Amino acid sequence: MSRIISFYILCFMLFMALSGCSGSGESTEGDVKLATDSVEETGSFKKSNGEVCQMKVKLVASYPQSYKDSTSVNKLKKLFAQAVLNSTEDVGGIKEAMRLYAKSVITKNTPKEDNSSAADSIVDEIDIDRFELTVNVKVMYYSNGLISFCKEEAIDKNGQRTSTSHHYINFDLKEMKKVTLADLFRDDCIEKLTAALKEKLMDDQGASNEDELNDLGYFNLPNLTVTNNFFFTSRGITWSYDASVIAVESVGEPTINIDYDDLEQFQCENSILKRL
Repeated sequence: MSRIISFYILCFMLFMALSGCSGSGESTEGDVKLATDSVEETGSFKKSNGEVCQMKVKLVASYPQSYKDSTSVNKLKKLFAQAVLNSTEDVGGIKEAMRLYAKSVITKNTPKEDNSSAADSIVDEIDIDRFELTVNVKVMYYSNGLISFCKEEAIDKNGQRTSTSHHYINFDLKEMKKVTLADLFRDDCIEKLTAALKEKLMDDQGASNEDELNDLGYFNLPNLTVTNNFFFTSRGITWSYDASVIAVESVGEPTINIDYDDLEQFQCENSILKRL
């Protein structure tokens, strides 16, 4: 009897030891585990009137920390750094990529020494004494081997919020690549899908025609096209449009969701949507 008890005790201890080893930092079940970090960069420049504009960029990002094995997570981190943080090379980790991203925003919006405006600057030089950009990166969807990240950018000038925009980046974890429209739809169906987006927008807004949409503030419907600024949901795909692109700014950022069943007619041969 004592030998049997000792045997069961030994088995239990062995089981506990093996269980303890399973939490070694790798995601053994293939789940993406996230971490959150933040960086802050500051700068300043002298305006053409001699006054100084103070600049600050704050970035808070949820990013992949572990996934399957070391090879897989390294690929995913590199993909994240390139697609979300605009990294063009291996910079030695997400934290460094975040820091370089924040510094690049400062540089991009700092006028040159000859007081000419920086290319694509979002700082209105003369009237702005304080400029702050806050960027938040978070997960919107994670299922079926797909993960959608949202990059929210909020701009404050002189302490007042002037704009907020959302940009979405989707990854196919099975193929380890950024998802594009070509991974979902046939080229010859883009115009039909655009028409479906317009029809869904009218339905969402209770409008029976484009004139009624115009009356609701959707003044620039030719800009309503199928873009890569979308994210996956449990029901379908949601497209997002920056404020004032298809509607007056007071409307905000329009979003249009089309259910997966309604998208089936537009799918390409090896469409990712067939998983959903």
